[in-house]
Amino acid sequence: MNDNIVLGVDIGGSHITAALVDTGDGTIVAGSIQREKIDSAEGADHIIQAWSTVMTQSLRFAGNSGKIAIAMPGPFDYQNGISYMKSMGKYDALYGMNVRDLLCAQLSEGITEIHFINDAGCFLQGEVSHGPAADYQEVVGFTLGTGFGSAIAKGGLALDADYWCYPFMGGICEDFFSSRWFVSTYNKYSGLKVNNVKELICDVELGGPLLQVFDEFSMNMGVFLTQLYKKHKFDCVVFGGNIAKASSLFLPQLKYYLKTMAIAAPVYISSKGETAALIGASCSIVH
Repeated sequence: MNDNIVLGVDIGGSHITAALVDTGDGTIVAGSIQREKIDSAEGADHIIQAWSTVMTQSLRFAGNSGKIAIAMPGPFDYQNGISYMKSMGKYDALYGMNVRDLLCAQLSEGITEIHFINDAGCFLQGEVSHGPAADYQEVVGFTLGTGFGSAIAKGGLALDADYWCYPFMGGICEDFFSSRWFVSTYNKYSGLKVNNVKELICDVELGGPLLQVFDEFSMNMGVFLTQLYKKHKFDCVVFGGNIAKASSLFLPQLKYYLKTMAIAAPVYISSKGETAALIGASCSIVH
């Protein structure tokens, strides 16, 4: 048994990712990362079996502590392990069920603890536990993807910040910092049609309309961070999510804007990438 090795799990609306994490140094045990698509509209038995299969595959790769840390979307009773997701397009079949008990019945007898953690804070927890952001006292983190995820960490402990619904420019942040905004704005400026952010980042020609979109995003994000800084003088900013992979298109402009506003907080792109939530979930239970 290795007390440092925890199984980190990231549950999404259409996938599960699992890996063994060495919480001592924040590394992933070689070969242990497993990812599978999940049909979240299926029945409870199917979902639990699919999750358990992926977790079991990861657990085979090394001796471990018998502890599992799951980054789980809400609404969810994290302490008692009961799902309250309903009419959200995912996992309706688990509503009111004790997910911890259902998983324990499927997994090996060597599992001693299953912890559930709000998924929004797990990304940033991974960064402040074992990334450049670990050197700062107060850190804000944002995941730029389908939605606008946000978290704030103080003293190395990250929690969900719910900035997605923060009032901004006549709407809310989600209206300006999610994949929906990028796709619709590009289509408007280019007169073309892309369907998602992956197409935008990977397939679109690096020309005027794309640069215009990211310039506008940089300005909007700079305005938002300036407003936030006036209320909470954070020491550091970290961005993750799929859109952060195109940081070369927005980071220089954003840093310049913050400098002109006399905000000295450094801005980082996630050092852990897609494994940040796995590392964060695992480290949060041994924090």
